[in-house]
Amino acid sequence: MRGTRADPCRPWPRPQLALLPLLVLLFHRTRPQGSPGTLPPSSPGSPGTLQCYGVGPLGDLNCSWETLRDLGAPSTLHLQSQKYHSNRTWTVAVPIGQSWVTIPREQFTTSDELLVWGAEAGQPLWPPIFVNLETRMKPEAPRLDPDVDFSEDDPLEATVQWSPPAWPPHKVLVCQFYYRRCEEMSWTLLEPELKSIPLTPVDIQDLELATGYEVSGRCRMEKEEDLWGEWSTILSFQTLPSAPKDVWISGNLCGTQGGQKSLLLWKAPGHCMQVSYRVWFQVKGQKLIPEETPCCSYSIPTQAEWAAVSAINATSWEPLTNLSLVCLGPGSAPHGVVVSNIAGSTELLVTWQQGSGEPQEHVVDWARDEDRLEDLNWVRLPPGNLSALLPGNFKEGVPYRITVTAVSPGGLYPAPSVWRFREELAPLAGPVLWRLQDAPPGTPTIAWGEVPRHQLRGHLTHYTLCAQSGTRPSFCMNVSGSTQQITLPNLPWGPCELWMTASTIAGQGPPGPSLRLHLPDNTLKLKILPGVLFLWGLLLMGYGVSLATSGRCPHLRHKVLPHWVWEKVPDPANSNSSQLHMEEVPQAQPPRDLPILEVEDIEQLPVTEPLQAYFQLDSGYEKHFLPTPEELGLLSTPLRPQVLA
Repeated sequence: MRGTRADPCRPWPRPQLALLPLLVLLFHRTRPQGSPGTLPPSSPGSPGTLQCYGVGPLGDLNCSWETLRDLGAPSTLHLQSQKYHSNRTWTVAVPIGQSWVTIPREQFTTSDELLVWGAEAGQPLWPPIFVNLETRMKPEAPRLDPDVDFSEDDPLEATVQWSPPAWPPHKVLVCQFYYRRCEEMSWTLLEPELKSIPLTPVDIQDLELATGYEVSGRCRMEKEEDLWGEWSTILSFQTLPSAPKDVWISGNLCGTQGGQKSLLLWKAPGHCMQVSYRVWFQVKGQKLIPEETPCCSYSIPTQAEWAAVSAINATSWEPLTNLSLVCLGPGSAPHGVVVSNIAGSTELLVTWQQGSGEPQEHVVDWARDEDRLEDLNWVRLPPGNLSALLPGNFKEGVPYRITVTAVSPGGLYPAPSVWRFREELAPLAGPVLWRLQDAPPGTPTIAWGEVPRHQLRGHLTHYTLCAQSGTRPSFCMNVSGSTQQITLPNLPWGPCELWMTASTIAGQGPPGPSLRLHLPDNTLKLKILPGVLFLWGLLLMGYGVSLATSGRCPHLRHKVLPHWVWEKVPDPANSNSSQLHMEEVPQAQPPRDLPILEVEDIEQLPVTEPLQAYFQLDSGYEKHFLPTPEELGLLSTPLRPQVLA
């Protein structure tokens, strides 16, 4: 049963399949069935040095030969009739250096038989050959119909209609056809050979869906097994589209590869064919409207649960290709992933241990650092296979991210990604340094960024930090690869230059950009600080004294100044210490007529010794320095005479 017709591809230009007669003679000894990259020669001819054939049923006679060094080249070609004109001979001159001639058909009788030989100076160069003009003819190329029919069931078959070249109806032609898949070099012969009577179509079996193919044919006379005609124009056609068989995910669907988006990827099932696809997603239990997209990726929406892909205009028996997008627990994920090099090979061997789940398959994917999401590669393995040999040309010093995922009908179990180098090399660049806030002030704190993986070219072992101050020699120190900052307390003051290198097991890389600092002299501060404090103390002391002596703050006088400063100091010239202390008594008035008063003499108390001391101490200048008797509590109030009325 035949189905829809394929849209014919634009035919290629007709190949130059007709070979020069001299080149044809090079292939006349065998009957090839095909060779890589080329179709079999069109007219191998019969064994021998000379061959002749007619072009088409009414075409001219072409003769060609090989030039042999020991025999030389013919100067004339002789043709003798054997059927209708016995012993009639034609002589044809051969141009110098030419190894072929064309004789017009009008010089011969139809269906005649000829003997043909070459001669030089009247001497034959090789034995004559027999040529039957009725059968020794080379047909033109058959014509292929561009409309190709395909079967509606599996396996896929294609039917190509064709028509033979113009030929007498009573003569049968035998034709053979070759086909190949696009991008392949070798051609495959279709068996059996077909005849022009009865005419049957060309059937091509076991074709692949969504694949481009090419087909071409040639014919010969039924009795001339070694004289094939020209090749037909190559017919290109495409089989029906098909849903992709291999669908996978690239990106950060399960959070194992850092904040990337996710893409749904698939491998085109065929070759040399542009196919449009339709993609379905289910998000939170609802199926989204399918979207049409070209091959071979599509962005996965957030919270998608499963995806399905189909080809537009696909065959009726092709099911959808679906994949669950649910990320399951890490307990069932593969673990113990190890990536190893293979001596003498550019491939990588990945091994792992199966998780607690029972997956239906494992998928190993890999990509180079900084590759696009679309550039992901992956292979599928049966569940019992716990190792994979990754094909491809893995390069030295290039980081590859490798992830092993267990796939089950319910979801995905991805293992943490592993970074691997087929062979580690020394880094190409060093870290970039910058200065953080000093802690404490004057002690620089330096930080740096990580070297990108594609420049690191291996697994980091350690950093090396170098410093040079002024004209002093530089000094270096190793820093742990897990550290991102360091404090440098012992750098000398003045200008300073810092740089850093990164190292792998293959060696140390070049230094990164330099960081230039200018560090102040911390010892100068320690020298200036005591002087500043001393001056500040003097200022405070002077200010306090000025306040105390100015009178605006009397209470400070007693607190700040000593006694000998704030007490009044008497003038020694005014001192009465050398004079006897006498008390001035007013003089008595003369007697008048006044009332008579009775005076009673009161016995005067004797002067005690302390009174003498009092008189001795009652001086002027010395009193300032010595306490008074009253202050010492040695004297009581002296008695004075009492006057009675």
